[in-house]
Amino acid sequence: MKTMETTNNANRFDGYLSVHKGLRAFMADVLTTIGRTDASDAAEVAEGMALVRSLLDICRGHLFTENQFLHTAMEARRPGSACVTANDHVQQEEKFEQLESQILAVERTLAAARTSNLLQLYRTLALFVAENLQHMNVEEIDNNETLWSLYTDAELHAIHEEILKSIDPEKMRVFLRWILPYVSPAERAAIVSGMQQSMPEPVFDQFLSGVRQLLSEKDWIKLSDQVLLFN
Repeated sequence: MKTMETTNNANRFDGYLSVHKGLRAFMADVLTTIGRTDASDAAEVAEGMALVRSLLDICRGHLFTENQFLHTAMEARRPGSACVTANDHVQQEEKFEQLESQILAVERTLAAARTSNLLQLYRTLALFVAENLQHMNVEEIDNNETLWSLYTDAELHAIHEEILKSIDPEKMRVFLRWILPYVSPAERAAIVSGMQQSMPEPVFDQFLSGVRQLLSEKDWIKLSDQVLLFN
């Protein structure tokens, strides 16, 4: 029975997957960037701290969106079903504050102290990423199972559309920068075709030009072939 349920759910709408792929890619990039940052290079340190802040800003916005839309939807039809990930979100907010404090410590110190503080930030960031990887897996498996049991795909699509409308355009730009290169060709084509349907042609052409710069030649060819089908 479980195998049949899993098979059936394979074709259900998954509002977590693409954004989580983007977040995983962004987290990995930030972590490895901080790991190789030269503490004696002020410009490099400044760029690294700005990158960490950008990640935290995106993570805060993502957490707020999940609380406001997905957890609310779960609780509306099954009270208590969002408790596990809601509690995780509280802990993540505490981790945001810890990371912000460590960023300031890096920025306010020089020489050996900066090297030590940068390493401490890197290790805290590594744990933050590890915890988020586990957290996102719980959401994609357990929360999706709950949402699928309570809502139709049409209802989930409607919730997803409300989420998209709520996201600040600048944050959406950052999300797409990390999502589009790191999803599968089919997922990428679905995202781009959705943008095509919702944007005026000149705006979409400008958007597509930006997408081109993010993709490998192979991925761009696949996207071009698939997007042509939507014209």
